[in-house]
Amino acid sequence: MKRKLLTGIKYLFLLLYALTCLYPFMWMLGTSLKTQQESLLDPISLFPKGGFQWHNYIDVWGKMDFFKYFMNSVIISLGVVIGVVIIYSMVGFALARLNFVGKKVIFFMYISLILVPGITVLIPLYINMTNLGLDNSYLGVILPLINGGAPFAVFLFTNYFKSVPKSLYEAAIIDGCNPFQIYRKIYFPLSMPAIGTIAVMNFIASWNGILWPMIIINNKNMFTLPMAIMYLDQSAFKQWNVLMAGSMFSVIPVIIIFIFLQKFYIQGLTSGSVKG
Repeated sequence: MKRKLLTGIKYLFLLLYALTCLYPFMWMLGTSLKTQQESLLDPISLFPKGGFQWHNYIDVWGKMDFFKYFMNSVIISLGVVIGVVIIYSMVGFALARLNFVGKKVIFFMYISLILVPGITVLIPLYINMTNLGLDNSYLGVILPLINGGAPFAVFLFTNYFKSVPKSLYEAAIIDGCNPFQIYRKIYFPLSMPAIGTIAVMNFIASWNGILWPMIIINNKNMFTLPMAIMYLDQSAFKQWNVLMAGSMFSVIPVIIIFIFLQKFYIQGLTSGSVKG
C-alpha cells in the first residue's frame, strides 16, 4: 500500500512538472489564435473566447515575407546537420577503429572544446568569416555552427562505433574493403541511433540559434526565422497574436523533427554515449 502511494505521488509530481513545461507552449498557441484586442485584455487565458483566429497565421506570412526567412532557417539547419553528421561520423570512425599515433590526444582535444565558452570565440570567428568574404552568406553561418557541434558529436560517434563488434571490421578487411568502404557500407548504416541523436540536437540548436546569425548577417534578405520574429517583436505596431503565430511557425518544425527521430534519439543517448 505504501509503495503504491509513493508511486502515485511520483506520477503526480511528474504530471505537474509536465504541465508546467507545457503551459508556455499552450499559452503561445492560444494567444496565436486570439484577436489583437483579446490578447491585450485577457493575456493569461489559454483558449480564445472569440473563436479561433486562423487568419493570424496567414497575416504573419504576409507581414514580413516569413517564407523567405523560414527557408533561410531550413537551409542553415539542414546544412549544419548534414555537415556535423558526415564530418564527425568519419572522425569518430577513425578514432574508434583506425590505429595511428596521437588519436587519444585528438579525442581529448575535441572533448576539451566543451570547456571553451562559445561567446569567447565570436570575435575571432567574425574576423575570419569576414576576411574570407563569408559574411551575409549561408556558409558564414553554417561553418562555425558545424564546429560548435564537434565535441558531443565526436564523443558520441566514437563511443558508438566502439560498441560495434570489431569482428565486423576485421571480416571486412579480410574481404578486401578499405577503411572508407567499411565506414560507408557497414558502420555508417549501423549508426542511425547516434545519427538521430546528433541530428535532433544540432537541428534544434541551429534552428533556434540567434546570436551568431545576428553577428554575421546584416542583410535582411538573409535573416533566419528567429531573427525575423525578433524584428517583428521590436516593431512599433506590435501585435501579440501575430507574433505568437510567427513563434508557432518556429516551434512546429522542431516538434516534427523530434517526433520522427525520437526513437533514434533515445537509442543514441542510451547506447553510444555510455559504451566504449
